[in-house]
Amino acid sequence: MLLLLALAPAIGHATPAPPPPQVFDRGQVEVPVAPYRQSTLQHVAWRKRDGAPSAAIAMAQDSRGMLWFANYEGLHRFDGVRFDRVDAVDGNKLLATDVSTVAAYGDALWVGYRFGGASVFEHGAVTHYREAQGLPARTTQELARTPDGVMWAATYVGVFRRDGQRWAAIGAAEGIAPGNFSHFTVAPNGALLAYGDTGLYIRQPGSQRFRRISGISGLPAIDSGDLRPDGTILLKTEHRALFIFDAVTETVRPLALPHFTRQRLDVFEKKDGTLLIMTPQGLYQVDPSDPARSAYAIEGGFSGRNVHAQFTDREGNTWLTTEGGVDRLSHGRINRLEWGSAQTAFMSVLAGAHGELWMGSTPGIIGFDDTLYRVGQDGRRFATPIHSPTASVRAPDGSAWFAAEGALWQVRDGRYRRWSLPSGPASMAVQAMAMDGDGTLWLSIIGHGIHTFKAGVWGRPAAPELAARTAISLHADAQGRLWFGYPENAMAVLAADGALRQLGAGEGLAAGNILAINSRGEHLWVGGDHGFAHWNGKRFAMLRDAGSAELFGVSGIVENAVGDLWLHGVGGLAHIRAPDVAAALANGAATVAVPMERFDYLDGYGGIATQLRPIPTLAESSDGHIWYASSSYVGWIDPRHITHNPLMPTPQVIGLRAEGRSYPLNGAARLPAGTENIELDFTAAVLTIPERARFRYRLVGLEDGWRDAGTRRQAFYTNMGPGDYRFEVLASNEDGVWSTRPATLDVAIAPTFVQTLWFKLLCALVLALAGYGLFRWRVQLATARVAERMQERLDERTRIARTLHDSFLQSVQALIMRFDRIKHGIATDDPLQREIDNALDTADAVLLEGREQVWALRSGDDAQPGLQRALEEAAAACGQQYGVTVHVEQQGKPVPLSDSVQHEVHAIALEALHNACRHSGAVVVHVALRYAPDSVQLRVLDAGCGIDDQVLANGAPHGHWGLAGMRERAHLVKASLRISRRAGGGTEVRLEVPLTS
Repeated sequence: MLLLLALAPAIGHATPAPPPPQVFDRGQVEVPVAPYRQSTLQHVAWRKRDGAPSAAIAMAQDSRGMLWFANYEGLHRFDGVRFDRVDAVDGNKLLATDVSTVAAYGDALWVGYRFGGASVFEHGAVTHYREAQGLPARTTQELARTPDGVMWAATYVGVFRRDGQRWAAIGAAEGIAPGNFSHFTVAPNGALLAYGDTGLYIRQPGSQRFRRISGISGLPAIDSGDLRPDGTILLKTEHRALFIFDAVTETVRPLALPHFTRQRLDVFEKKDGTLLIMTPQGLYQVDPSDPARSAYAIEGGFSGRNVHAQFTDREGNTWLTTEGGVDRLSHGRINRLEWGSAQTAFMSVLAGAHGELWMGSTPGIIGFDDTLYRVGQDGRRFATPIHSPTASVRAPDGSAWFAAEGALWQVRDGRYRRWSLPSGPASMAVQAMAMDGDGTLWLSIIGHGIHTFKAGVWGRPAAPELAARTAISLHADAQGRLWFGYPENAMAVLAADGALRQLGAGEGLAAGNILAINSRGEHLWVGGDHGFAHWNGKRFAMLRDAGSAELFGVSGIVENAVGDLWLHGVGGLAHIRAPDVAAALANGAATVAVPMERFDYLDGYGGIATQLRPIPTLAESSDGHIWYASSSYVGWIDPRHITHNPLMPTPQVIGLRAEGRSYPLNGAARLPAGTENIELDFTAAVLTIPERARFRYRLVGLEDGWRDAGTRRQAFYTNMGPGDYRFEVLASNEDGVWSTRPATLDVAIAPTFVQTLWFKLLCALVLALAGYGLFRWRVQLATARVAERMQERLDERTRIARTLHDSFLQSVQALIMRFDRIKHGIATDDPLQREIDNALDTADAVLLEGREQVWALRSGDDAQPGLQRALEEAAAACGQQYGVTVHVEQQGKPVPLSDSVQHEVHAIALEALHNACRHSGAVVVHVALRYAPDSVQLRVLDAGCGIDDQVLANGAPHGHWGLAGMRERAHLVKASLRISRRAGGGTEVRLEVPLTS
């Protein structure tokens, strides 16, 4: 609906002017407080119930990124997700389960044992060192390698060095007194420090001797040391007094921490130079370079109180082992402000015009801190007189406006101004605020709709649609339009000319309750509890995460100067890069999938985006940082310096089970015959955010394409057949960096007897014999059926022959005898005598032929004379009968024809010859027989009157079947028959029989 309203009455009649505002100078009402502590530190603890080892006394990281832990229960492996206690490495057994130390150098993993000895696992093989190889039968407490490649062992009875495949004890001749040595430190210059109960010894590179370090006599025994970022070594006494040792100059100086007075249970130095100090009250992080700063207490929840070992992995994470488990300290990508001991809830953040930030809490709970704080660019923090702010906005003139506890506050030019809300709505909270282009402040008050405020005067919009309804969100854009967001997927926009338009599902909006509206330039963005949308001036386009993760509860939106888009929803922050934003805007579809980078609790985000008040929950400060306010925290992220993990993970196949049985992985796995179901376990060491590691795999020999396993680390195959397979798996880290080389495992499944080639050949032979037997049976059956049919045919022929003999031939014989009597009754010189004689001769020939046919029928013998001879005999008979001269010619070499084909050809020729002699009126008839390479051709030609056109058209004279019979016979032998009139007169019958017939 479009309502055209005059611009002037857009705001209704003003109420009487209230008293002037209360005005406070900043110096009067702001109280300086301790600055916030910013931290990206995150802590995760694994305990015994999570599979973590207790009281691990050593840690190491191998070349594949896997963490190894040594304790008296055994050797443990960790990929960031799962701890596995192992009895073998790459299929090679440990010497014992009581492991005292572990170290990794290159591709070699070294393991020391409590009751003496060591093992090195490298490239799928193992070498064990026992007393026979020179190591004592006492605890191997640490293993180390110097840059010259020499391995050293610190044992309960002294220091040992590996020479080839043997170990040699280092004694007084090399400058070391016998004793219990527990620790080594390898300095950057190659020097080796050995910590023993008889002192601290150093062996400089190139030297063959150790020397006891002087200059610290009288101090308690030093039992360990940590490398510092500058190459020096932090030495620690048994009472945790600290010294700095320079291995090059061999000088020692104490490290004092006067500002840290708590009891030190243990001290470790991180790679960034800060100290981790474990105390009875918990773990503290201390920066020794800045004694003025107080120690930072890391939040509790540690797996134990006593730290046994500390290690920094290649991703920069710090690992601690305690009596109760394992702890990881890592740095997330999101900074979070620590509020100390104060309790806060429902946070708000507003970026000021001069680099300052306003942060507050609106808990509504007694005892919680509800103060709004101002934080300057220098980091100093001040408590303001404003409490429990529910809505805020920065005006175009740079002033900051806040609604809190029944009052409206403006902060500008170092002064606070306070106005009371109108008497009716004063008891209700302000939901949202926006400042339009002419300086009018619009407020949405719970239960009281929209109010306006300008120059100290309160008013109401003239449009009842705006005045009565409470908006969840308000926004004024650069085009002078005012946007209203309502529950149930409804919006309204008030144009600069006073035109009001209602928007909703009809315009493509599907964001649910409208929680946030923001714009930059021509771009307008809308967020709600159901999603996120863009307004293109005519319609909304919904945007969703192309990675299929849900995006909902969007209560904060920021588009920065470079065109990147930042969203704050219930799952954390989402980042859409400028090129992807541009592509989404150009798409034009109703719903657009956009690549989004997500930041959640795994990155250091805390709490949940507020869904009611205070909103919006996202702001951009003058330095480009994106600030978020959640239900519990305020924090920021720098879009220009987002850390990513560049390390490519190394996938590993760590387990194979077939039909419920596990198989070792030292080389190709050979599975027994009949194996159908296999399970494969795989992993990759992604230690910072292992929850985002992804995998894909395939089984070569069964499939060619890769399967996306997501975060799953198992593969299942069923109904497997015998054969050779290769399992391949790839992995990616949390930032999508994929491994380039897959981990592989060759799997061979032996065939059962019924799956072997011999069995298949035997089956083929059996099938062939069965087929041959079936063929023989079918042949015998067919032969019997043919014989039966032949007998039936022979019986029928015999019946026909008997009938012909007993009726037709006897009748012909009677006619001959009758004509013979007639002949004797005619005078001998009568001309009829000759004609009767000729007729009698023909009758005798017919009788003879009939008897031959009867004989053929009785005997079943269809044998006939050659085709040419048969044609010559037929020509002579026709010539004598009709007084026509018949010439028979033959060309080519005769080819024998089957009896049936010759019989049909002879019958066709006889019919054609009789027709020519009887009906053509010709004096001469020609019969031509030609044997071609692929056919036999027969032509019967005459020069008579020619065949009638109507006969040619109809195919035969009415009531006569001679021509039809010729065509039927030609069809039987697959021959072509053509009857036509000759150009010079007469008729031609042409028959061509293919030799394939």
